[in-house]
Amino acid sequence: MKFECKSTKVRPLVIALGIAFSSNVSIAWSADASTPQELPTVLVRADVDPGYQAVVAESTSRTSIPLKDLPASIQVVPHEVLRDRGVTRTDQLLDNVSGVLAESNYGGNGATFFNIRGFSENNGLRDGFRNYGYLAFRDVQNIEQVEVFKGPAGALYGGVGAVGGYVNTVSKRPGPENFGEVGLTLGSYGLRRSTLDVNQGLDSGLSVRLNGAYEKNSTFRDNAGYDSWSIAPAISWNNGRGTSLTLLTEFNHLNRDGFDFGVPNLPNYATLSRTRYFGLRDGVYPGVAGDFAKNDTEAATLLFEHALNAQWKVRAAAHYSHAHQLSQQSFPDSGSYTGGNLLDVSVYSGANEASRQYSAQAELLGNFTTGAFKHSLLAGIDYGYLEQGGAGSAVSQLTLDLFNPNYVSPLVAASASGPYHQAQGKDLGVYVQDLIDVTSQVKLHIGLRGDRFENRELLGGSEVARGSQNAFSPRIGLVWQPTDSTALFTDWSRSHAPNIAHGVTISTYDAELGEQVEVGLKQELIKNRLNATLAAFDLKRTNILASDPLDPTRQVLTGKQASRGVEFDIAGSITPAWKLIAAYTYTDAFVKSDNSLPVGDALSNVPRHHASVWNTYEFQGAALKGLGVGAGIYYVGEREANLPNTYKLPGYVRTDASLSYQSGAWRTQLNVINLFDRKYYTGGSASVFNYTLDPSRPLSAQLTVTYRF
Repeated sequence: MKFECKSTKVRPLVIALGIAFSSNVSIAWSADASTPQELPTVLVRADVDPGYQAVVAESTSRTSIPLKDLPASIQVVPHEVLRDRGVTRTDQLLDNVSGVLAESNYGGNGATFFNIRGFSENNGLRDGFRNYGYLAFRDVQNIEQVEVFKGPAGALYGGVGAVGGYVNTVSKRPGPENFGEVGLTLGSYGLRRSTLDVNQGLDSGLSVRLNGAYEKNSTFRDNAGYDSWSIAPAISWNNGRGTSLTLLTEFNHLNRDGFDFGVPNLPNYATLSRTRYFGLRDGVYPGVAGDFAKNDTEAATLLFEHALNAQWKVRAAAHYSHAHQLSQQSFPDSGSYTGGNLLDVSVYSGANEASRQYSAQAELLGNFTTGAFKHSLLAGIDYGYLEQGGAGSAVSQLTLDLFNPNYVSPLVAASASGPYHQAQGKDLGVYVQDLIDVTSQVKLHIGLRGDRFENRELLGGSEVARGSQNAFSPRIGLVWQPTDSTALFTDWSRSHAPNIAHGVTISTYDAELGEQVEVGLKQELIKNRLNATLAAFDLKRTNILASDPLDPTRQVLTGKQASRGVEFDIAGSITPAWKLIAAYTYTDAFVKSDNSLPVGDALSNVPRHHASVWNTYEFQGAALKGLGVGAGIYYVGEREANLPNTYKLPGYVRTDASLSYQSGAWRTQLNVINLFDRKYYTGGSASVFNYTLDPSRPLSAQLTVTYRF
């Protein structure tokens, strides 16, 4: 969803600010404070093969506590999975995680939103800091791993993410080793991509790393090509005695030919062209430019850590980010469609939007004992400021013939440009977390966070709304480990996120609430080469700010929604040569109570059944040494296309495959996506899912050659 100003209506800021502004701050480096240690830096190098298994996800506890000791369902997608699958887009990152579906890339800008356990997540984390919503384009080149936490995370992060959980992408960090890698990818529909990753260890504990990427892609969709570049310099200093300082920076640019929302979400969607651009193209009207978008993103994160002694350490972090988008967008008015061949389209021209964020955090970590109990304590305070807004765009109306791309209607001006509209949010949070070893087999996890949210709305420089809210988010969980390889857990948690709605009137509403009860099992298999997690959850969401089903330019507060289900994940190595990551999900997500939506209706784009598997085999014998094959199957069941429910999207099965060969420093890899050319649709632009659908990418292939030095 996007923010625009018009003469009488203000298109909602997905302003994640939403102002669902919560804890913006970060894990920075996480470390268990039992000894003054440095966390190992995970590096992508020719001589290191981390496999598909992960034992720590720093963002999930802001410490280095192993995943098996935490009472929560947590999944990690390591870099090797992304490499083997040939991932080049953010909407591919979590195909192998249970309970998660890519929901939107907001018109092709690479700021993918995800649906987690039935609920939209539009404000994930980057290195533990809030990722700034729909304006942010970021390339996948600088991602080391992706961490997914299931359920409300308010006890650590306030209202970041969704009730269903959050996604944290971890940037590549500098380390002491010297290595480099360059890559070139050529693929279907004009894909051309080059990448760079260089790390250098210097004297006196200094190390530097540089990641970069350039991509040009015509795509299979008309008027939806793009070119982009990304560069991510980083520098780190470690004195070897428990003190370290790291600076991570990233700069991204994306230039799009159009603003591709996909196809209109209509009952007859399956009869519409999958390649046609349903918006304003160049040359249709003399002197009138077609849709376009230019995105620029900059971010910097400073991380500091100092060991006070063998039991205690302090951490501090600061973060700045800025995103800007200049665009013209055509938005299909699917909500007003009454049948026939004609569909009204609103064209928003001169949209000039920006977001800016400042965050700071300080934490104390320590290990101590009280009687027979061992404690791992984390206490912290953080502050975040986020502003997001834009100059109101001029709005014009045109009419498209759904089946005749040559049909041209008059372009009618509907409203002039409006004043600059900005939303500002501040959040001051204090939190504490204690992991208590009650016995050698029983661990108690307690967390509590208090937040003070302040929100402010400006229109044309004048304040039009102000609000503040206080919130407390608790969490308590228990882990029982009858053996070294088995852990049973249960967890209860709540979260709060402030609500502010935009429309003809601008109003602050009661905070959105999330509450979850979860039970599960974590099991290490085949001599700890495989990690498996089985979890059952009951999740409730109340005071929901959502798009008006009759008007995409407005937001309304709805009642209560619920999601219940079972998830299974497994990842690691069956043998040293055979690697596997797989997932299965059963989810029942529905409207529990509401003033306008039918009670019992299923939440849109949430299938009852969802499963995936990806595995690779690397031959070890002398004759085939260096050869690898991979295959993946992805199943998404039937789901509702809209809310209120009126029609469904059918289920589908997609098959991917890979073939690779490693010879010394050279690696050649062929990836085939959608091997059997299945035609299907995924949910469109997040909060505007009722209005657009994204058609699947047809059968396509890409060849990647990398050289490591």
